[in-house]
Amino acid sequence: MDYSLTTNGLCKYYKDFKALNNLSMHVPKGAIYGLVGKNEAGKTTLIRLVCGLQRPTAGEFTLYGVKSTDCKIGKTRRRMGAVVETPSIYE
Repeated sequence: MDYSLTTNGLCKYYKDFKALNNLSMHVPKGAIYGLVGKNEAGKTTLIRLVCGLQRPTAGEFTLYGVKSTDCKIGKTRRRMGAVVETPSIYE
């Protein structure tokens, strides 16, 4: 099966706070996928990592078959769109 996004042991820590801890998931191509959870569950952190707004503390992800460490990841990110938290251009 082809995946749009896969994560393997993805982590993001801020000092002692674990914003994302060992996330492994597979999102199939063509799927509609929602992230649902309590505040501070890591939803926004995951989107920021995939968008390249932050770097993971540990682990890796693959976006459309391109690893996050590959030099082509920037070009690959152009295929996606995301709104992180509240859009600042709208009231």
